Amino acid sequence: MNKFISFQLVLFCSIGFVRAQNMLGPKIMAMGNNGSSVKDIWSIASNTSGITSIEWPTLALSYANHFFDKQLSRQAIAFVFPIKNTYLGLDFQRYGITEYNEIKTGFALAKKFGDELSIGIKVNYHQLKISNYGQTTGFSVDVGAMYKLNQEIVLGLYLNNPSKQRYNNSTISIAIPIALHIGATYQAANKISVATTIRKSINSAVDVAIGIDYQIISSLSLRGGLSMKPFKQYAGVGFNFKRFTIDGAVENDPYLGYSSQISLAYAF
Repeated sequence: MNKFISFQLVLFCSIGFVRAQNMLGPKIMAMGNNGSSVKDIWSIASNTSGITSIEWPTLALSYANHFFDKQLSRQAIAFVFPIKNTYLGLDFQRYGITEYNEIKTGFALAKKFGDELSIGIKVNYHQLKISNYGQTTGFSVDVGAMYKLNQEIVLGLYLNNPSKQRYNNSTISIAIPIALHIGATYQAANKISVATTIRKSINSAVDVAIGIDYQIISSLSLRGGLSMKPFKQYAGVGFNFKRFTIDGAVENDPYLGYSSQISLAYAF
């Protein structure tokens, strides 16, 4: 794919709602991007309160290839450090090509209140660069919570940029994403969990997603998911060995084809 076509695709995917920079990790992606109530190291990008599931200091690296074109890729790194009932997190994400690229980095703080409630907040720094238009930056704040209703059900709520911050350059008039995510995860059996999310972003239709995680054995999980607006299909696999975790996922977009993602995490 030549650079001009890649550039057009990046703009198509990003302008209006700059969601492409927000890498949710392969586990969450494989379950239909159901991050509002699924706990994972990459909850730092989908619902900060979910990082309260991390028991040890954990570092994760992730790489995503868009539409199997090496020019359209995302790279991300995340680190979570638990201190008793308080959890600190840092993440860095980069997306794009030479003509268009986004950088997002954030600091997260989450806290557990007993065994039921977790609350998190994240401060983000955004940088956007477009050839011939220049560079702009901005800040945003995300907030989220998860509540364990009982042994089977976890409820989640997450808000991206509720203060409606924008990039601070009038030449590049693009809003920082504003979105609401509400979801639940149901532990259907010891080895099966089902997650669903309703999400609404500014100027976009309400999207509904559902996903499943099936733990075949203690070290191996298979995952799948669907989302409605637009209709997308997801699949993935997760493998853990001692303190290492490897996750992979594939997404099928009806307009733009396939994209893949892989992540490696290590708990110290």
